[in-house]
Amino acid sequence: MMITRRPLLMGAAAAGLMAGAAHAQSASDFMGEWNGALNMGSQTLRLRLVVAEGPTSTLYSVDQGNSAIPVGTTTIAGGRLTLDIPVIRASFTGELRNGRIEGQFTQGGTLLLVFQRGEATAGSTEALTQARLEALRAGINTPAMAAAATKIGGRSIAFATGLRAIGHEQRVTTSDKWHLGSITKSMTSTLVARLAEAGRISWTDTVGGVLGGAIPDMRAEYRDVTFRHLCSHRAGLQGNIDMADLLRFSRASDDARTERVAYARLGLLQPPQGPKETTFMYSNTGYVIAGAMLEAKMGAPWEALIQEYVFEPLGMASAGHGAPGTPGAWDQPCGHAPDVTGAMAPFPPGDGINDNPVALGPAGRVHANFEDVQKYLMAHCEMRAGFLNRESWQTLHTAPFGGPYAMGFSRQGNALWHNGSNTLWYAEVMFDQSRGIVAAAAANDGRAGDLRAPVGSALVEAAQAVV
Repeated sequence: MMITRRPLLMGAAAAGLMAGAAHAQSASDFMGEWNGALNMGSQTLRLRLVVAEGPTSTLYSVDQGNSAIPVGTTTIAGGRLTLDIPVIRASFTGELRNGRIEGQFTQGGTLLLVFQRGEATAGSTEALTQARLEALRAGINTPAMAAAATKIGGRSIAFATGLRAIGHEQRVTTSDKWHLGSITKSMTSTLVARLAEAGRISWTDTVGGVLGGAIPDMRAEYRDVTFRHLCSHRAGLQGNIDMADLLRFSRASDDARTERVAYARLGLLQPPQGPKETTFMYSNTGYVIAGAMLEAKMGAPWEALIQEYVFEPLGMASAGHGAPGTPGAWDQPCGHAPDVTGAMAPFPPGDGINDNPVALGPAGRVHANFEDVQKYLMAHCEMRAGFLNRESWQTLHTAPFGGPYAMGFSRQGNALWHNGSNTLWYAEVMFDQSRGIVAAAAANDGRAGDLRAPVGSALVEAAQAVV
């Protein structure tokens, strides 16, 4: 029997929620020097935090010349520390537990960050091996993990370990397909760039101009929102539609255009999160609206458009939509989540809820094997001529309204990175143009908060293996 689960789409800020009671009794417990590290997928960035009376605090980026980053406001309330860091448009909220400050660092996306007293945590320099990947998998007790990386003009590596599904003997291979979740967003942005360069659409096409006839009752604040706003999460939209509304959409359809417009309408009737351009809100709804606009302009489903203009030109034969695999065959990894007892359970294709509704396709339903994922990332890393011109590549890789988030990728140091989860899988990808390296890592497990550290380590170490 399929166990009912909450079918959420996790985005680039996929992270575990903090739980448990705080143990701090006074502000003095926070005073002094703390060190931690941000695992950003493409790299690990060491941080040093000094908290003083007032309270005041200063953050130092150890790996960026130990430069000081002024903290605007430091708030201590019971066992919770909150930092507002306007100079880098960031914030941190953490709770003191067992001598550590455990929390979330937000700068466009949200990352787990743990501070502890003592020397700064060193960044990972280990090169990934099959044994190391198995250790990462076993450490979190996830069904399976895979990772791959390639250096332009250099070597490639690929490793996979574990089971396609708990309770079945089939093991994963390096050619298996993985659900990419919100990594799909960069593919939708790439599709926009291809069609804009071909003169079929424009980055400045507006929601009102394209969908006004189909959604005449959309709120006025959204009428002049463009593809640029939607693809950079700067449209002022809320992140998602209401769960009760989401559950009404179908999980399978040969043509989701009508449902996509219906989904877009619900998003466009919601009050804004804030003004467009100045408000960053990671929004699945924004990418659904972008997909509906592409369909209205091109007269074809998003699924067909992404196939024709992105997957086929890049030779991505394994790329598809929804949960990978043949029902009952166990020929691909399937997603997992804890059941009502807390035990991990598989959610295979053809058996109940195994992905988000089809309307969410442009925001997060693509799957592919890592050979094809790397073809896609390599095109971005090389800024491949013939696929897009240099101006189009720069548009995709640049945040149009500031901050780290460009068009479907978040800039993390020298690299562009994204992650994705549909609560049954977790994946991360990156490409680093300065080093000519692309990498991908994934697990068939939806515990995104728990998986972020081991999958992020696999990604970093896979890249290190091809340096």
